[in-house]
Amino acid sequence: MKPSPFNYFNANTIQKALNALSKNDNAKIIAGGQSLVPMMNFRLAQPDLLIDISDIHELTKIKDDNDYIEIGSLLTHSNAIKSSCLKNNFPIIQKAISHVAHHTIRNQGTVGGSIANADPASEWPLLVTLLECVIKVQNKTKTREISAENFFESHFVTNLKEDEIITSIKIPKIKRSYGWSFFEESQRDGDFAIVETGVIIEIEKNNLIKKANISIGGVDEKIIRLKNIENLLIGMNINENLCNFKKQDIIDNINPISDNHSSDEYKKHLSFVLTKKAINAAKKQIIYN
Repeated sequence: MKPSPFNYFNANTIQKALNALSKNDNAKIIAGGQSLVPMMNFRLAQPDLLIDISDIHELTKIKDDNDYIEIGSLLTHSNAIKSSCLKNNFPIIQKAISHVAHHTIRNQGTVGGSIANADPASEWPLLVTLLECVIKVQNKTKTREISAENFFESHFVTNLKEDEIITSIKIPKIKRSYGWSFFEESQRDGDFAIVETGVIIEIEKNNLIKKANISIGGVDEKIIRLKNIENLLIGMNINENLCNFKKQDIIDNINPISDNHSSDEYKKHLSFVLTKKAINAAKKQIIYN
């Protein structure tokens, strides 16, 4: 299919993009277009105006601050993988984003586009939830910062307003010793995840777990933090058995549905298996590093 007719505007500054967005009730922002264009082709999205922000180079930058790394919303998946700054501070990003589709799509797709699309089986929404990021958004008159927990609302639904653009994502630095892991299961390399999991475990000098973040995707209307499992881990010694929980402890916190990729029962099974695998992998990384 082909998209319905639309007008096109190439904005080379944030302010030009925001001005155009504020004047048009049915406008859409486009950069990489890896999510929006297919939706337009199927006429699931029918904007009257496309505002192209791909030439706003200030939104491609990575800023290294004392307490956080700030990445521009137009950073591509490929450049996120290549970034030595992100690799040194958050190696989990390189691991997770290498699962995004295929090379051509990673070259075009952007961080901000993936987050705005809010697919609950996608890697960037899981990462920003797991890493407790803050999403910076801007409209013509003001800027606001939204925690990842409050940004995602449901399938493809976010807290982003019609007149706002995502400008950057702030990732707080992890100051303690920690281990991390990311796993996902899909039918083929490059397919959307059936289930994906990410784990961050922080420890103190006495080897006691100070903080644990566990996120899981593909099993609910948005990325889920398994806070009940996180709370079980806090205070435990890293050398203990960290997976002394039941499958039901996870199932009670997710709501997978059957689709053409797998059944809900298989997703529940994967959720239990991958969560244990991810916890043990993060633990092993701490012990052997």
